[in-house]
Amino acid sequence: MDKLTAMNIFIRVTELGSFSKAADEINTSPSYISKQISALEQSLGARLLQRTTRVLSLTEAGESYLHHCRKVAQQLAIAESEIAELQGTPAGLLRVSMPSVLGEQASALMYAQFMRQYPSIELDIMVEDRFVDMVEEGFDICIRASEAFPDSSLIYKPIGDLAVHLKAAPEYLAQHGHPRTAKDLAHHPLISHRYGWANSYRFVKEGTTEQVAFERKVRVNNTAMVRHLLTQGMGVGFLPVYRSDEQNDDSLVTLLPDYQDGTITISMVYPARTFTPLKVHKFIAFFQLWFEQHMQTLG
Repeated sequence: MDKLTAMNIFIRVTELGSFSKAADEINTSPSYISKQISALEQSLGARLLQRTTRVLSLTEAGESYLHHCRKVAQQLAIAESEIAELQGTPAGLLRVSMPSVLGEQASALMYAQFMRQYPSIELDIMVEDRFVDMVEEGFDICIRASEAFPDSSLIYKPIGDLAVHLKAAPEYLAQHGHPRTAKDLAHHPLISHRYGWANSYRFVKEGTTEQVAFERKVRVNNTAMVRHLLTQGMGVGFLPVYRSDEQNDDSLVTLLPDYQDGTITISMVYPARTFTPLKVHKFIAFFQLWFEQHMQTLG
């Protein structure tokens, strides 16, 4: 057994929650994954995972060992990056967490451009709208759509403010009326992003602020789902405004155009440590330029 390989397989099994998913990811069989985990458990003399027909769960020993495996993987990635940087080339695995608000199509194009520019960097991307534990989950960098800075041990680099508009489908407006002022919104159901918006929202027009309490209809944790529900005429909702036309849905109507745009603050977050790999610095610089060129910001 190659213990390092088995450790990496163990990490991915716990992250994906499935032997078969881990097997698909590395193009092997679930039985191979199972044998690697079993060999690892045998070498340790402890059970790491509780297996049922539907669920995998960590044992107490598994939780402890996973923590150490992630540290080993992170240190190995740092070592590889340091060696690559001695040769002037950013390389190694770069694990990135990003929110769905940046758009699937534009983000895919962005990552493709980054890979062409830095072919020695391997990307592991997670699109998930939650505050991940960067150290515990082994991420090198997180793109966050939030002004909240809950962890003082992390470095936060503001990138910019993404403009958002209130939208609705023409069919919905034809049936329920077209709001002309912020006060008109009080009885319209809100399709909201779980992590982005509260029930109450402030609208600003010519220096005057109006507070509106929406009738919440649906909360989801994915921006694309908000967009799809709006196109189905389920209510009104906030969506980001992209600079590139292919990401903006012309079938939706922008409401209250005379009011000031709302914003979502985009930041880059990474662990504070003695050595920050070159691949992280390169990605931060690349993303900041891409954001300025492709996202619709205020000002």
